[in-house]
Amino acid sequence: MSHPDKSLIDRLLEKHALGICTEEERAVLDRWYASFPAEGRVFEDEAERKATRELMKAGIFEIIGTMPAAMPEKRPVRRLYWQVAAAILLLIVAGDVFFSLRDKPAPASYATVTAPAGKQVMHVQLPDGSVMWLEPGSRLRYADPFGKNSRHVQMLDGRAYFSVAPGASAPFVVSAPGGIETKVLGTEFSVKAYQGVGYIQVGVSTGKVQVSDSTAVLGVLEAGQQIVYQLETHKATREDGDIADWRNGALTMQNASFAEVARILQNHYGVQVSYEPAMMATYRFNLRIAAKTSLEETLEMLKDLSGMTYTLSNGRVTVTGIQQ
Repeated sequence: MSHPDKSLIDRLLEKHALGICTEEERAVLDRWYASFPAEGRVFEDEAERKATRELMKAGIFEIIGTMPAAMPEKRPVRRLYWQVAAAILLLIVAGDVFFSLRDKPAPASYATVTAPAGKQVMHVQLPDGSVMWLEPGSRLRYADPFGKNSRHVQMLDGRAYFSVAPGASAPFVVSAPGGIETKVLGTEFSVKAYQGVGYIQVGVSTGKVQVSDSTAVLGVLEAGQQIVYQLETHKATREDGDIADWRNGALTMQNASFAEVARILQNHYGVQVSYEPAMMATYRFNLRIAAKTSLEETLEMLKDLSGMTYTLSNGRVTVTGIQQ
């Protein structure tokens, strides 16, 4: 069985240690670890193997804060260690680092930022001088402390634009659902990761970024380029063209599903949207919404484009049907 690229494994091990691996990334690490033979020359001799396992065992239970009174004799050692502390095991098996378990590591810490729905675009300056703009209704978190040793941002939901301060020793990394990771040293780019929409979009305004999923590099993007990654099929499509700047409140939608349109209505106008997914599944929308366009005007544009009928009451939009 072939092994994944070492740089990919290193990156996934770091994310696992921080507790931010996706299910897909954990599966990659699981397969990688399982590919190593149960018997083989990993250590110099059997004495070293046993000593290392005992050190690992003691340190692992110290870290998780619980040492069971008794462990089942027939439970496979590999299974136990993998469930409890896969990152520690993998680092030792890989032979790159002898991880010292004598010092208990501090738990990873994050600062969470939420941009309220129905409000203006949120402007946030990070400790390293980088700047983020969050679309209303968006949510992300970043490593704390942020700067010299780690510049990791995790998109949880929504859309954000990043202007990255250059010169730091740590690369600026933005991760999103599906194992999508964007790495850069100095540039401006946007990441869109709406929950429930089914794809991740990364677009570059200036500079250059590398985009990867949990298995491979998807591509290197320069200014005016973007990648759209389908979460269900794991297919990435690369596109060229102007990258719309939404930071002034104006929105441009191209071939947008109604699921995405509904999220935009919720984010920008602070309303709830109810609709039957099957009824709207075949519709795609191309339109531009100016910053000062009202909710009623936007709904009428959508009605003209699709023939949908709707009601608006008490902060809730309900799509009631389609006019033929």
